[in-house]
Order: sequence, then structure tokens, then C-alpha cells
Amino acid sequence: MAGKEIQRRDLFERLGSVKKQSQWLRAAEILGFRITHGGKHPYVVRDPDNPNNGDYTCSVTTIPSNLHTTINQKIFRQVFNSTISERMGITEDDIWKALNLYD
Repeated sequence: MAGKEIQRRDLFERLGSVKKQSQWLRAAEILGFRITHGGKHPYVVRDPDNPNNGDYTCSVTTIPSNLHTTINQKIFRQVFNSTISERMGITEDDIWKALNLYD
């Protein structure tokens, strides 16, 4: 997946330590996203300024219940490279801090 370059590769490799869905949900809440539940995926992280759940353009990522390193890295990239995150001014460091992984 193309996008912005991740600066903290050491933390990116440690994303396997995120084991619970609640960690991502809390991070999304801290970052200011809207979270919905339902559909095929358990939770969807959405644009807080777009209340239309049917509008796929307001979806940032989904948070499944079974997490592992590869899924966590995909979620991180989707949040980090989202135009919604960019508009909201969310930085890479903001995401690390919200996940309690920042050194």
C-alpha cells in the first residue's frame, strides 16, 4: 500500500503487541474519530464530520476482533494514510501516543 513513509519503523514492528480490539477503539476515540458497530465488520472507524454511515467515503478502517501483527500494521497504514486523518491534522506520533506505544 503506497502512502506516507512511516518514520518510527521500530514501533511499526511492535504493533503485534496490540492484542485487543479495545486498544484500537480507544485510540480511534482519542484521535477524534467516530466509531460505529454493525455490518460485516465488528467496528468501523469513520469521519467524525460525516454522520452518513452509508457513505463509504467516510470510512477510515475496520477493527476486527482477531488482531495480529499484519492486521495491526494494515490498520495503522489505513489510519495514517487516510485523507480524513490528514484533514484532522493527525500525525504519526499522535497514533503512537493513542496506542500507548510512543517511547
